[in-house]
Amino acid sequence: MRRKIAALILGVLFLLPSCAAPDGKSGGAKDDPSLTPLSQVIAEAANFAPGTYENLAFEKETYSVSVPEDLAHCTLREVGNFDLDYGEKLMHYWVPDAVWDERYVSHWDDNYAYAFNSTFDGRAEVDRGWYASVWCTGTVIYARDDGWAHFLHFPEVLDHGYSIDRADLDKTISLGDDELTLQDAVDTAAGFASDWLAQTDLQVTFRPKYIYVCTDDGGKKFVKINFQTCWNGVPISIATRQYDDPMTFTLPRPAEENGYTGDVELISVLATMPSKDDLDSFGGGHGTVELYDAGEVCEKMISLSTACDILSQSITSHGVQNIKDVALEYRLNIIGTDQPEDTYRYPDAETGELLPDRGVVQLFRTSYDLYEATPYWTFYSNDRQYRELIFYVNCLTGDVQILDNQRAR
Repeated sequence: MRRKIAALILGVLFLLPSCAAPDGKSGGAKDDPSLTPLSQVIAEAANFAPGTYENLAFEKETYSVSVPEDLAHCTLREVGNFDLDYGEKLMHYWVPDAVWDERYVSHWDDNYAYAFNSTFDGRAEVDRGWYASVWCTGTVIYARDDGWAHFLHFPEVLDHGYSIDRADLDKTISLGDDELTLQDAVDTAAGFASDWLAQTDLQVTFRPKYIYVCTDDGGKKFVKINFQTCWNGVPISIATRQYDDPMTFTLPRPAEENGYTGDVELISVLATMPSKDDLDSFGGGHGTVELYDAGEVCEKMISLSTACDILSQSITSHGVQNIKDVALEYRLNIIGTDQPEDTYRYPDAETGELLPDRGVVQLFRTSYDLYEATPYWTFYSNDRQYRELIFYVNCLTGDVQILDNQRAR
C-alpha cells in the first residue's frame, strides 16, 4: 500500500501545473499569438461586450467577469484532520450552550463514508432537535427543527429556482409571517457563511450561486441557497456531469483504470431559511480545499473575446446557442494524494497497520487528495442546476468542453 501511495506522490511531482504552452514546451505559451497579457484580459472581462458570432447569441449586452491579478494554474489539496482541529469549536458555534449535552457527542465515526468526524446529535429529544457534524475534509452539516428535512429537499426538480446572476433579487416573497426580498435571503445566508469561515483558518470564500423558493411537506415555505466554493475569488465549478459523452466532454472521470484520478466538481455548502433572519440548516458539499502548490501566475491567457471566437467555431453542429451567463471558473482534476503518513488513521483489519484515507475510506474525495485547478471561461446556455448546458473554454489552451445535462431522466 505504501508503495502505491509513494507512486502517486511521485506522479504528482511531474503533474504540478504551470502556464506552459499548449504544445507542452515550457514558456512557449508566452509567444502564442492567441494569448493576451493578463492585465488586458482583466480589463476586457470587467465590462465585456460580446460581439457578433455565427453560433453564439448573448442574453445580455454586457457581462462583468472578475479575474484576479494573480490568477494561477495551481494545485489545491483537500483539507485533512479538520474535525480534530475544529470539531468542538464548530459544533458549539451552532448548538446553543443551553442545549449542549455531552451525552449527544460522538467522535471518529468510522462507519461513515468520511471516516472521521465529530457529531452532536440531539434529534432524538423532543426539545433538542439540534444536529451538528464536522468532518475531516472540511465539511460541516448543521440542522435544527425542520432543517434536516429542508437540507435533504431537492428543489432543483420540485421548486422554482433562480441562478443568482439572473434572479430578480428585488422580488418579494413570504416566509411565515415575514416579508422579504430574495436579496434579503441571499444577504442573510452569505453573512452566516462568511461568519462561519471566520471561525477557521480556511482561505476559501463562498459565492451564492442558486436560490430556490421551496415548500416543505407541511406546506411551509422556505428558501434554499446553494454556494460555490471560491479559491482566490475564482468559483470552483459545481456542475455535476450526469451523463457520459466523450464526444463533447472529454475530460476523464476518476475510474479504476486511471487510478481514480480525473475531472470532478466541488459541490459547495448550502443554507436553508424558514424565516427572514434565521437559518435552520447549513453545510454539506464535498469538503473544502487549501493551497498545495501556487503554480505560476498566468501572465498570458486566452481572452474572453478570443474564447467566444473559439467557441463559436467549435459548436457549428449544435446550432446557435443563447448564452445566459458567462463566468471564469476552475475545474478540478484529481491527480493523486499527499496524505502525510503520520495522519494515517484507519487500521488494516488483519495487520493493524494504519492506512491512508484514499482507497480505504473511499476511492477519491478523501483527505489530502490533490487537485489540479485549471481556469476555464464558462458559458451557460442552460443554467438550471442538474439540467445544465455549459460550454467550457480552457483559458490556457483553448480546448473546448461541452457538459450537457439536458437529457430526460
